[in-house]
Amino acid sequence: MIKTDHRENVLELAKRRVVLFDGAMGTMLMAEGLQAGDVPETWNRDKPQIVKSIHRCYFGAGSDVVLTNTFGGNRLKLRKKKLENETYRLNALAVELAKSVCPPDNFVAGDIGPCGELTAPVGSLEARDLEDVFAEQTRALVSGGVDLVVIQTMFSLQEALAALRGARRVGRCPVFVSMTFERKDHRYFTMMGETPVACVKALESEGADTVGVNCTLGSGEMIPLAKILRESTSLPLIVQPNAGRPVVKNGKTVYNQTPEEFAEDIQTMLLEGVNVVGGCCGTTPKFIAAIHNRLSKH
Repeated sequence: MIKTDHRENVLELAKRRVVLFDGAMGTMLMAEGLQAGDVPETWNRDKPQIVKSIHRCYFGAGSDVVLTNTFGGNRLKLRKKKLENETYRLNALAVELAKSVCPPDNFVAGDIGPCGELTAPVGSLEARDLEDVFAEQTRALVSGGVDLVVIQTMFSLQEALAALRGARRVGRCPVFVSMTFERKDHRYFTMMGETPVACVKALESEGADTVGVNCTLGSGEMIPLAKILRESTSLPLIVQPNAGRPVVKNGKTVYNQTPEEFAEDIQTMLLEGVNVVGGCCGTTPKFIAAIHNRLSKH
């Protein structure tokens, strides 16, 4: 079972001051040569020094928490590349790499993303089976001693709840759950049509320690959403926007927002009562450093 010496610490820290997460792992790996179709988690095994260097850069930029390189590390996703038998190893290695460069007062979060399949009745996957998949990944992550679990980029409330239940099976540790929303006509919905308020209420009832939003939206688009979420829950609130909307230039996906623009939007969301911040797609240590600099001044 996961050690619990940090449990109160990370949650209490979020009540006392803003907690700063890291930025994108995938963006950094692509800059190092990760190609479309590659499995990022195999770099924990094959290119550990690069993964460690990325974690080290984020800690150096001011991150209180870094996420393990395990976003797609569940059995169902790994099975598509015939790597399901390495689920435990790839996740445990990821924790080992992050912890090896983690300063004494900082934290390592086990990163859990969507399974890549749809649950019934839309898909064929049963909720109980999905809980087993996420419990398996959580068990691998906590074997290395993660300080918290972050379930993120969930586009289905049903899957988010299954992941939360699966994580809770392994042991009582902080579990952050972050949904991803689309914006249309100034309203927000998951891909499955669920509203932010409905998601937050359900996750809070199921025992999430922190709730929030990440990915899909740029920082400016998340400002109204942060207000909606803050008004819907008393739990600590996490936001991790993308670095603006992606555009394709010369065949490559790029994000045009500057770190300072991003940090300014983050500061606006802090005024709405956000407790935990970080970055998603397109963000780098420069974005985290820009946020850290603003936090240091205030």
